[in-house]
Amino acid sequence: MKFLKYFLLIILVVFSFYFTEKIMIYMENKNPIMQEINQKEMLYRIEPVNAIIKDNTIVPGVDGKVVNKRKSLLKMEDFGSFNETFLIYKYEKPKISLDNNKDKIIIKGNPSKRMISFILEEYSNAVDYFIQNKIKYNIIANLKTDLSLNREYLNGEKIKEKASDLNSVLNKNKVNSKICIINYSNIEYCKEKKYYIINPMIKTSTNINFILKNINSGSMILIKKNTSLENIKLILSEIRKQDLNIVYVSELISEID
Repeated sequence: MKFLKYFLLIILVVFSFYFTEKIMIYMENKNPIMQEINQKEMLYRIEPVNAIIKDNTIVPGVDGKVVNKRKSLLKMEDFGSFNETFLIYKYEKPKISLDNNKDKIIIKGNPSKRMISFILEEYSNAVDYFIQNKIKYNIIANLKTDLSLNREYLNGEKIKEKASDLNSVLNKNKVNSKICIINYSNIEYCKEKKYYIINPMIKTSTNINFILKNINSGSMILIKKNTSLENIKLILSEIRKQDLNIVYVSELISEID
């Protein structure tokens, strides 16, 4: 008998929440502001863009955006009428997403974002220049790397045990980007941890004219240790010419626009 009472009470509570929710939705839909939101929500919808996969490589997609109608209504009620500047959105993942394909190698960011990223080898000649000119860059870190500088760190230890130790140090210092790089990181360890794996297509070990011709939105540029300051300035000049933003790799490969 006791069990039956508890069971009936639970059923009553569940139905109570269900009907309360239904009544709230009904009342919200009667609100003139909500009616206008319902009429216009598709105008503000941004469709997600799928990631592009080719063989074992991937170019990230871009999240879509849909109107969060309830939160938008609450915001606009304070204002007193419909106003598009008070619309609140929620993100919608693409069907083919980077997060579902972490076994693939990321070769660039999505070109629609108008961004590029620099990745520097440890002890590169360019480090001081980037710091002095407040240019964002990623450093390929090892266990001896100074983690106090304002930059993003990639796990650059090739030996699995050292990669694990470095990962712990990066976590402890709260600077772990959870990004690894081909030819520098222990890829087996990175795959076990389900970290992102990148392979920059532009490396300063190649001819400078080839580099300048191939810089475009989404590029990841690997600056080798002995790259001349003259070549770095030419690269920066090309980036300015194309009006590209220099960001950390984590932002470049993020599917949030």
